[in-house]
Amino acid sequence: MLVQVPLFILYVVVTHLAVILPSDGLALLSILLLALASLAGPLQRRRPWAIAVIAAVAGLLYLGTGMHLAHRLVYLPALLVNLGLCWLFGHTLRGARTPLVVRIVGLLHGPGDPLDDAIRRYARSVTACWTGLFLFNSAVCLVLALCASPGGWLLEAGISPPVAVPAKFWSMFADVGTYVLTAVMFVGEYAYRRRRFPQQPYRNFLDFLRRAIAIGPRLFADLIREGS
Repeated sequence: MLVQVPLFILYVVVTHLAVILPSDGLALLSILLLALASLAGPLQRRRPWAIAVIAAVAGLLYLGTGMHLAHRLVYLPALLVNLGLCWLFGHTLRGARTPLVVRIVGLLHGPGDPLDDAIRRYARSVTACWTGLFLFNSAVCLVLALCASPGGWLLEAGISPPVAVPAKFWSMFADVGTYVLTAVMFVGEYAYRRRRFPQQPYRNFLDFLRRAIAIGPRLFADLIREGS
């Protein structure tokens, strides 16, 4: 974690510069920084597969510099992350699946503290709200990436966008705005939940974060089991 945080901050700064200049070299560096941040743990343990992934990413991007491959790909991570989170929450609302937030609340309360119907209905609505937020983030990231000037996807394809948007707007939203919206949603929902359902298994916000992190492996295992 100590290595990942500065790498991610550096990735955000380099991505911003790569988009507003635009610079294919900086775009290549930003994607490498993201890969390094994502694989920091395995790389520190000198896992051969992680080193091979970094080498493959670097080689692919270097070979594609003449086609501005790195600069075109630099817009993708923010879009893919938000689409992935949208799917993660949204697909659990289908059919007989247990909505993701209902599952999280159930793990926080434990088997000895069953959830009543009011909490289940509320947690389902919160799952829908998170799905909507990440869908909104994805849509805005996509539109801004298409219409960014200079270096947007439409301009790179030789198509004039219907509305030219300064490239810095994409960076401001993708690299700052999405995280601010997510943080506001997270903290605001927690505050509302404490008022509506004061009886909770955690004492305060920090205790809630600690417990939420602790149930992460069990939640991941449950989702894998459900999808298999």
